[in-house]
Amino acid sequence: TFVGMLEWYGELLETHYTKGGKPGYYPPIKGARPEIVLNLYDPFNFFDRMTEEAKEAGLRKEINNGRLAMLGLFSLISEARVPGSVPSLSGIIPPYDGNVMIPFQGDFSLFN
Repeated sequence: TFVGMLEWYGELLETHYTKGGKPGYYPPIKGARPEIVLNLYDPFNFFDRMTEEAKEAGLRKEINNGRLAMLGLFSLISEARVPGSVPSLSGIIPPYDGNVMIPFQGDFSLFN
């Protein structure tokens, strides 16, 4: 529910991210209603004290962290599907005989 609320709130921006807006930007909502006392992003204003260079370095770190996470996940999937394909994981990950690409086929049914 919370993630859905964030997505809905992000769609209300004047300039949508697909039309030139900034991806991942959520405008401040602090004070929009009496019960909202913190912003969604950076509720304690940590980023106000950062320089632009520090913000750019943090963004690069976050992007590289996401890339490394994708590589790690796909190494686990590769080793499960083709045993021995990732030598450091040989014998640790059990083989998987199912279809690892089923999410891309749009068939999420459990009982066929």
